[in-house]
Amino acid sequence: MSWDALPPRPPMLHPEAGPYAERVLELTRAAQLRTRPVLDVSYGDDYWQKLDIYPPARTAGEPVPVLMFLHGGAWTCGYKEWMGFMAPLFVDLPAIFISVSYRLSPESKFPEALHDTQDALSWVWRNIGAHGGDPGRIALGGHSAGGHLAALSVLDAEGLAQRGLPPDVVKVCLPVSAPLDLRAPPDCRDAGQQRAYRDFLAHEQDDVRASPIARARPVETRFLVAWGENDFPRITMQGPLMVEALSHAGVEAAGMQLPGASHFDTSLNCIQAGHPWTLAARELIAGMPWPARRAPLAAASRIQGQS
Repeated sequence: MSWDALPPRPPMLHPEAGPYAERVLELTRAAQLRTRPVLDVSYGDDYWQKLDIYPPARTAGEPVPVLMFLHGGAWTCGYKEWMGFMAPLFVDLPAIFISVSYRLSPESKFPEALHDTQDALSWVWRNIGAHGGDPGRIALGGHSAGGHLAALSVLDAEGLAQRGLPPDVVKVCLPVSAPLDLRAPPDCRDAGQQRAYRDFLAHEQDDVRASPIARARPVETRFLVAWGENDFPRITMQGPLMVEALSHAGVEAAGMQLPGASHFDTSLNCIQAGHPWTLAARELIAGMPWPARRAPLAAASRIQGQS
């Protein structure tokens, strides 16, 4: 996608969202100058069904792990260029970083963004080998609405099976500041929840099917669920509950509260040297085993004890 052709974004719900969007676009421009990405790869026929592939910083001699990441924007705005700034944090592992766009609401309502995420995952699983990636070591994450879609994609067994994907196609899931429970009674919905029911969900009864916490089930994927200390109240509440629900289902899951971080800081601050989330995510991605060599969830286990 040409920088001059980026579509205008609709009005954003939160006053910090606009400055966040401008900052991450600036950072992504700089990252693309350093990382030689393959841009605007189509995984579907729609304008929004595209991804950017950031190759590893050095030749590894064998296939490298892959991190797919989805942008936020309350399901109504944003594009893959919001997340490209993260690429330098991972390509030097070495690993491949992939930023994904998906169809936005209210033009495209649930489950279309979920379908796009799983279609992008299917494309990566089938094609990333041509770019030096290992389809057996894929991590999937996202910020805010993107983290919601990442978690839901892993837990939606039917969607994975319909695409011929193995149930453990995603080895590590990294939702950051994600809304993980969309269910809310009509008389006590905050502004974000009202927007989700109005713009994202096609029908009110879809709130259960669209809530990762309500779909926790046994999966081989390891989860690291992160949120900011000063995040939106529903996010700080739902993060620990999601870890608990996954753990009760027998999933390796850990939570990570980022001290002093707001909803947007959890994304922006990850480029700081020594940032705890980046250190943990890098360790999990670098340690993703080949299918026959499953390693313990060392990084996330430590974090869970601290959160």
